[in-house]
Amino acid sequence: MTPVTVSTSELPEATAKLEIEVSPDAVEHAIEHAVEHMAGEIKIPGFRQGKVPPELARQKLGEDAIFEHAFDESVGGWYGEALEQAEIAPIGSPSLESVPAWSKGEPLKFELTVPVRPIAEVGEYEGIEVGKKDAEPDLSAVDSELATMQDRFSKLEDVDRPAQGGDFVDINFLGKLDDTPFEGGAGNDYVLELGSGQFIPGFEEQLTGAKAGEDTTVTVTFPSDYGAEHLAGKEAVFEVHINSVKEKTLPELNDEFASENLGYDTLQELKDEIKTRVTEAAEKEVEQEYRWAVVDAVAKQAKIEIPHGHIHSRAHELWHELANSLYRRGIDPNAYLQAMGQGEHDFIVSAEGDAEQTIRREATIAALIEAQGITITEDEMVDAIAEDMGEGRDSAEEQFKAIKEAGGIKQLENELKARKVIDDLVAKATPIPWEQAEAREAIWTPEKEESEGGAKPAEGLWTPGS
Repeated sequence: MTPVTVSTSELPEATAKLEIEVSPDAVEHAIEHAVEHMAGEIKIPGFRQGKVPPELARQKLGEDAIFEHAFDESVGGWYGEALEQAEIAPIGSPSLESVPAWSKGEPLKFELTVPVRPIAEVGEYEGIEVGKKDAEPDLSAVDSELATMQDRFSKLEDVDRPAQGGDFVDINFLGKLDDTPFEGGAGNDYVLELGSGQFIPGFEEQLTGAKAGEDTTVTVTFPSDYGAEHLAGKEAVFEVHINSVKEKTLPELNDEFASENLGYDTLQELKDEIKTRVTEAAEKEVEQEYRWAVVDAVAKQAKIEIPHGHIHSRAHELWHELANSLYRRGIDPNAYLQAMGQGEHDFIVSAEGDAEQTIRREATIAALIEAQGITITEDEMVDAIAEDMGEGRDSAEEQFKAIKEAGGIKQLENELKARKVIDDLVAKATPIPWEQAEAREAIWTPEKEESEGGAKPAEGLWTPGS
């Protein structure tokens, strides 16, 4: 028997009520975990912190406080299990009026109110005209990639002249604060590119003009916000010995370069291959933009009532997704907001347009999945994985097993259902030149119709922005 059961009922304003019941054993397990956690934090005379016996901790803390702590710790997991059964699409966080009462040996019952994806009524969309851009590959990328390849196979050669910007100097150095060496301030045979900004400001500039075999002194001040607190804002003196001065030499771009380094018969063959990749990438980007433009066009004319609270909640979600992405890339979200000249609230409000568009897309796709009765077989999932990975069937089956074991099959299934719907929408749409679509949009939009009281033109004669 599953520890969590749920019944769902619809409420107005695109919300749902979840009546959740948790088995007595699951509640007891949550309480035991809470006691262990709380016992590690309380202090009782005669016991070291973290060594208070659970039974004594229960007496000290009281059953009500323990249950409330257990509920706070566990309600998120119980809610997640309930969602899997309820098969609803929440938007934003659920609300709970108060911590429920519970009697030992009895199941725990509580209700959550959840904002959910609104229902869309999709009209006729076959033949809808949607603007499609022409692929315009940036052919300067060919030269950029060639330059990158050229740099990859460059060589550093010793030169008998003073160092200048762009040179590489091989140095030994010893840093001192008040004539005392400091940790992390020494190095030998360090190859430093002058002008790269690898060292603190002022260091590299003072090596310009130095020659191999020379000793020199570099005086710099560490930035006030330097990561090592014992160095921040301090003036340091570095004793530097120049082992050698090296100049980067680039290979000539010719047939020999393409053949010996990259396995192409000629340089032109290499250029053509890069051009093909750049062109294919541009075409793929245009096709992806067109697919979403078709979805947006259909969603724009669908009847969907979206409460503003849902839009604001989804905007919150968009911010948290961005913040997590920034964290993974080593970027402080607050620093990002400062660079944008915004606060978190400002960003969320500005994201409400994207949030509404996202909800309209999801509601439209969900309505079409249900209307068309779309299903996905396991074989189709494996085929899709093989296509996306660009690998064979065996590798795709292994990946499918891993996704299944991780509990990701439902998400994969939903993604493939959405892909089927979008494929169908694109197949039934009619692409028109982007410029023509923009001209029509400038002449008529749904907002102008509402404000001017004009008649809506024949379906398919306007294209919403992507």
